[in-house]
Amino acid sequence: MARNNFVAATFPLLRYATGAVDWFRNQAIAPDAIVIAAQPPQGGLRLPQRGDNMRSDLKWVVALDLDAAAIGRQQALETLQREGGVILKHIPDDLPVASRR
Repeated sequence: MARNNFVAATFPLLRYATGAVDWFRNQAIAPDAIVIAAQPPQGGLRLPQRGDNMRSDLKWVVALDLDAAAIGRQQALETLQREGGVILKHIPDDLPVASRR
């Protein structure tokens, strides 16, 4: 899948990532447009797993497929930052797009 029209940010805590996801969902953005991934200390991104919400060593990535969302790039980036995210300059190749709900 082409990732040229995605925006993404990393979050240090799940609650901040959840804030971004909630905001997008409150704007009637389809769940299929939102990708959520966990990043363990060893590196690579993976699908969230049971118990991840209790782990303090994970970073979180929230990505938005702008082709599937009725929202502009600038507004999406501002939202990710406002909710505590650090914008990624490049979308990771290992972003698990299968994590779409």
